[in-house]
Amino acid sequence: MSRSTQIHRLARDLSRVSGVPVEAVYDDRNQWSLNWNNGPATGRMKTYLVPLAQRAGLETDLLRLRRTVQDDALAVQAVRHLRTTRPGEDRYAYEAAVAWQIDQAVDATDHPDRPLDEREAALAARLLTAEGGYTHSRSLAERLLRRGGGGLAAFLEDDLEEARPGDRTWAAEYLTARYATGEHRAAWERHLQPMPAQEALAAAAADPDPGLAVHQAALTLAPVVRAELEAALADLDGVELALISGLREQEVAWARIGQALGTTRQGAAQRAERLAARTTPTVSTQR
Repeated sequence: MSRSTQIHRLARDLSRVSGVPVEAVYDDRNQWSLNWNNGPATGRMKTYLVPLAQRAGLETDLLRLRRTVQDDALAVQAVRHLRTTRPGEDRYAYEAAVAWQIDQAVDATDHPDRPLDEREAALAARLLTAEGGYTHSRSLAERLLRRGGGGLAAFLEDDLEEARPGDRTWAAEYLTARYATGEHRAAWERHLQPMPAQEALAAAAADPDPGLAVHQAALTLAPVVRAELEAALADLDGVELALISGLREQEVAWARIGQALGTTRQGAAQRAERLAARTTPTVSTQR
């Protein structure tokens, strides 16, 4: 069997094992390469190749593995990177860094064209359309980080216009898109990071002409804010109880503790009992 036949057969076997079409190509430098689009990363493809080549009696050093990454994969990885990281402040270094990070993510990812969820798929498709169907990592970074361009969030505008009462993700994102400023605006536009729920709710409450969608979004977030405040209050109860207990262990009089709390001796002792009941009922504060 000729070497050419062996290598073409190897390419077919590699296609079967990897799940993507692999083509054997003899290039103008008199070297064989195994080429595929997107699919497994080069490192993983090599793990498939080695045992197949050994069984065929072929030396892997004579074969080049060459993966072509298409534009859809770049768009998916750009969206994923921006959704999951918060890069530095310098815009120009940031664009170059993000372009490099997108390339690194593509190189390390198996099937980089496969989105993780529907949102990632939709954002990548819209981004690719905005780029005219052809792109590279630097142009993607520039588009997504362009000041005043809306960043990644610009591709969500139409989705957010459809009110979805009860959907807390929609509520947080809708209010963020409407009210976020400063760092919150940058985090939203670049990384789709909503502003804190308490700040979003406060902004909606302060709007003199909020409209129906704002009311629906704010009401949807109200239970989230309530839960956050209750959790914070529980933490504060524990801190206050620990401080009172610490003072009592140092034999500080209840009258002095009441003075610090802005109440009487009896009021301080009663407050300590209420805190203990809400946090650690077994802790005794009366000594």
